Amino acid sequence: MASLHQLLVPVDGSQTSVKALEAAIELARLNGARLRLLYVIDELDCINGFETARAYHEQALPLMHTDGERLLAQMRSLAEEKGVMCDSVLLEAGAERLCDVVAEHARLVRADMIVLGSHGRRGLNRVLMGSDAEQIVRHAPVAVLVVKA
Repeated sequence: MASLHQLLVPVDGSQTSVKALEAAIELARLNGARLRLLYVIDELDCINGFETARAYHEQALPLMHTDGERLLAQMRSLAEEKGVMCDSVLLEAGAERLCDVVAEHARLVRADMIVLGSHGRRGLNRVLMGSDAEQIVRHAPVAVLVVKA
């Protein structure tokens, strides 16, 4: 295996994403690598059809940003406490699939590996579309380490 310099860790706040972060921290420590945490707001996953477009953009979307930034700050702290260099980014998926957003970001930051949990916080969509982890593995431009719950 080639040496690891940059690990991309998509997170969603689930217990499995915390386990994936712990595995990524250990890999980063062993290889002197940096971590890039990625939180993706999947807007279509949060629309329930009852809110107006204005209410969604003025109320719901800012709350999703706040929650995402809070989660990223907590997870960055976990990495930094272990002496691992870490930064983070929050993106909106828009009309793109989550797997495509992750793959594109992996290319953008020249990640050597993606480390993610085997399943996250999604429900019915996971049954209909396949797990996010499975889709990321299929579309990733680099090696993927999937951490089981």
